[in-house]
Amino acid sequence: MRRCLTHALVAVAMTVPLSALAQENPNCPPGAWFCEEVEPPRDGAGEPPPAPAPEEDAPAEVLPPPPAPPAPPPRPRAGRRAQPPVVIYQTPSGPPPQVIVVTPGATPPPRVIVRRMAPPVPPAPPKKRWRRQWGVNLRMEGLMLGEEHGGAENAGMGGFGISLRYRPIPAFAFDLGADFLGGTDYNGHERTEVPLSLSGILFVNPRSRTQFYFTGGLHVAHADVEQTWSNAAAGEEFSPNAEYDYFGAHGGIGLEFRLSRRLALNIDALGFVRSRTDDGVVPEFRDPDTGRTTDTSGGGLFRGGLTVYW
Repeated sequence: MRRCLTHALVAVAMTVPLSALAQENPNCPPGAWFCEEVEPPRDGAGEPPPAPAPEEDAPAEVLPPPPAPPAPPPRPRAGRRAQPPVVIYQTPSGPPPQVIVVTPGATPPPRVIVRRMAPPVPPAPPKKRWRRQWGVNLRMEGLMLGEEHGGAENAGMGGFGISLRYRPIPAFAFDLGADFLGGTDYNGHERTEVPLSLSGILFVNPRSRTQFYFTGGLHVAHADVEQTWSNAAAGEEFSPNAEYDYFGAHGGIGLEFRLSRRLALNIDALGFVRSRTDDGVVPEFRDPDTGRTTDTSGGGLFRGGLTVYW
């Protein structure tokens, strides 16, 4: 029984103060057994404090962006063809080759193949361009007259000559010359003669060192003759000296041996025929067997000389 009373007293004691607290606080609902006393909020007390304004003078700190991660090496695609090997060509006489290995990405380096190739064929030398040439020809010559139809047994003449030669193209040249001849003529008289000639020379093989040529042209000549007898049959007075003028043509063949670009030797043989152009009335030649007379003559001329070109 004492235990029951004790419990009852404790319950009454706890009920009284809680009821009083409930009456003092008007916000507590009626019959609430516990209500906490809370002070009424002040003006602006329930709002959060404003954030402090950033200072205008202090610059904003900008951090650099983080470095980008390195790109992974490309991987070969499935079914992609392998790269061809690097080929280096080396000539037998050239320097050792420089081996360059190209590694595209992570692919294995290609093989390096060294091949030896024959040296290149040197180009053909340029053709030499022909240049027009001038030249001077110096020569010795001999004249053959013959002994037929009453010719003197000791008939024969010889001499020397000089000519200016112009060669505009390899195969052709002009030759303007003068000669001096002396000796015994066909009639056995002492004679000196000066021919002037203009000739053309046609070279058959102008690119060769030994060149074969044809020559031909026209000439005029003047002769002085010392006579030892007069033509008594013709009734002409004796004259120890006589002069003759001629016009004729000549032609022949020859060889020119080129010693160098500027020097050449030549030999040739010419035949000529001519007729008098002066006013003489006495024929120059008379056949003692037939008595026939003529002012036309001919013969053979052999020449050998040296030509200097520039």
